[in-house]
Amino acid sequence: MTNFSHKHTSEKQRVAETEARFKALIEATSDIVYSLSPDWSEMRKLDGAGFLKDEEAPNVNWKTDYVHPEDIDRVNTAIEECIREKKIFQMEHRVLRKDGSPGWIASKAIPIFDSQGQVIEWFGTAQDITQRKEAEAALSEAKARSDQQKRLYETITSSTPDLLYVFDLDYRFTYANQALLNMWGRTWEESIGKGLLEIGYEPWHAEMHEREIDEIIRTKLPIRGDVSFPHATLGSRVYDYIFTPVFDENGEVEAIAGATRDVTDRKKWEESLKELNKELACTNRELAATLEEVAKVNDELIKAHEKIEEGQIAFRLAVEAANFGTWFIHSATREFITDARSKELFGYYEDEPFSIEQSLAQITDEYRPYVAEKLENAIYNDGDYDVTYPVIGFHDHRLRWLRAIGNLKADASGTFSAFTGIVMDITDQHLASAEIKRAEESLRMAVDAAGLGTFQISVEDRGFTCSPKFKEIFGFYPDEKMSSEAAFKQIHPDFRDLIAANIEKAFSKKARFDMEYLIIGYHDEKLRWVRAIGEIQQKEGKEYFTGVLHEITEKKLDEIRKNDFIGMVSHEMKTPLTSIKTYIQLMQAKFSKTDDTMLSKILEKADLQINKMTTMINGFLDISRLESGKIHINRQLFDLSELLKTAEEEAKATIDSHITVFSPIISVQVNADRDKIEQVIHNLISNAVKYSPAGSTIRISCTSDDNFAYVSVKDQGKGIKPEDIAHIFDRYYRVEGEEMQSISGFGIGLYLCSEIISHHHGSISVESKMGEGSDFVFSLPLKIED
Repeated sequence: MTNFSHKHTSEKQRVAETEARFKALIEATSDIVYSLSPDWSEMRKLDGAGFLKDEEAPNVNWKTDYVHPEDIDRVNTAIEECIREKKIFQMEHRVLRKDGSPGWIASKAIPIFDSQGQVIEWFGTAQDITQRKEAEAALSEAKARSDQQKRLYETITSSTPDLLYVFDLDYRFTYANQALLNMWGRTWEESIGKGLLEIGYEPWHAEMHEREIDEIIRTKLPIRGDVSFPHATLGSRVYDYIFTPVFDENGEVEAIAGATRDVTDRKKWEESLKELNKELACTNRELAATLEEVAKVNDELIKAHEKIEEGQIAFRLAVEAANFGTWFIHSATREFITDARSKELFGYYEDEPFSIEQSLAQITDEYRPYVAEKLENAIYNDGDYDVTYPVIGFHDHRLRWLRAIGNLKADASGTFSAFTGIVMDITDQHLASAEIKRAEESLRMAVDAAGLGTFQISVEDRGFTCSPKFKEIFGFYPDEKMSSEAAFKQIHPDFRDLIAANIEKAFSKKARFDMEYLIIGYHDEKLRWVRAIGEIQQKEGKEYFTGVLHEITEKKLDEIRKNDFIGMVSHEMKTPLTSIKTYIQLMQAKFSKTDDTMLSKILEKADLQINKMTTMINGFLDISRLESGKIHINRQLFDLSELLKTAEEEAKATIDSHITVFSPIISVQVNADRDKIEQVIHNLISNAVKYSPAGSTIRISCTSDDNFAYVSVKDQGKGIKPEDIAHIFDRYYRVEGEEMQSISGFGIGLYLCSEIISHHHGSISVESKMGEGSDFVFSLPLKIED
């Protein structure tokens, strides 16, 4: 009884806590919030947020009260699936709003579990998305109307014989169709970007059009007129033209579109008609009146036709500018009419006959049956026609990829009698797409061959995907699901914080990620060293952190064994060297009291060589400590100027082959390891002595700003090649060249300098010019850091 009472009390407590959370959720959000029983049969509470009717008491009829009748089956199906799989309910559906009108919501409900994993309640929220759904429906309808209008315009503009062109605001032609180029007797390259005078217009003619363009810019109204102009082959002709302003998004004129029609024959006919009218008027006034009426009707027809032509101009310009070919097929007679561009795309000359069969014959064997079937279906069954296929030019034998789009056109009775469309050259786009696919496949093969794993993290939502090889390296099965959290857990604890910080740095500052670290296999628990490289990249308008992962266990173990060996050998050599140095010093003290100068010099040189060996061994020990993570930075606050004075005194005492110049500096306080910074300065000065000619000057200076102190060591040596500068601070790297053969060293000095400065959160760099010398500069932060 006690257990039952306790269990009942706990259940009531959970219910009370649930209600408290529900109330808090209602107060914290402006969305619709609701609570449902485990089997969804009862809605316990609903805050409709003014969109749906609120429910304070349990409601078992909530589906019929709120869910739109046409969506109940779909909602029930989704609910049954969520109850069965105990997963989150999430869908968009229609509802009955507070006022009874239909609306749309995006609903999401989360199951609440008890300690035994059973669902005790569902909490949900919903948002009003009615306006978005209505906008989507309106957009879809507008697009359908736009597509229909586009097909109509393409059909209307396909057979216009006008001269079409565009002026910029400086009276230059920015577009001219082929008919106009033929009239001029000029090519596109000879015409576009040229002014009227450059094209060959007479001065009076050019000035007239320039005044008209100025007038259109001022009034924003079209202008029309007629003018005589010489044709390249037909001689003097009369043209009727109209200039129309083209507006930008601010309503300002940005260009002038023009259309000109050859009306020579019409003008001659009109002149003949006028002469005939005069003759008839002299003999028959009644007939003259009749002819005058006919002329008026004719003028009205001409004006009506001109208005239609004005509406066609803008669309014809678009077709011409896009360099499309156009074609027409009569459904009954199979009459086939094309323009010059269509013939050109199939490799035919402009003046050659061109039939449907000839066009199909140029399509490659692989695609020809497919295109023929689509064409026949489109012509006779009102089928869809949008096909892409390759052709071999009839004369030029050139491979082109074409895209053809067509639709049926109805005659006056409403019967589909013609099939019209356009064809365009998409060779460049097709080949570029194929090249991208080949490059992606080559990259995939290279990654597979190198045994690299790949990964990708979305910057927006941190969604994580990876390759099977990536999973395998982390100890997962290739077909096993692995999240970014699961992968992170397999990283050795010693590296997790540093990796997390560097990944966030890559996300926030778009910095390159390149780290070596230790992981523990998920299933096999095997320790592996890996190297990961990644960076932020753009893909389809979104940012992703992408990269590769490579297992370097053997390489890393070899490095560890090598460093351990170097450390052990270097440490073992220090003891005998110390003893030898002691013996030499004792012998120097003894022979300093004798007259044997030769032996004293020998002992002095031996002591110098022992010092060099000790320095070299200390360098190897420092490298071993650095790479094993055992190097210790003993920070202390000291004056950098005093350290440089000490270095100056040492240089004067030990360097007699070069001129060392220390620039005066003021006191600069830094928080750093004094001994290691002294080692960096000593190494840079030693390098300058080693790599610059005797007698040259070495300049040492120190400056500072608000954040850093800067130390510079500048020599007058031979300089460093640009390709060597990129690696000058790498471990064991030595510059090659005949002049370098006689200079001893293992390539560890600059590497040690770089690592020491890096451990102080500073930077080191070099600027060098061949034949002039090098300037090494390192910085230390002035901010005191622990």
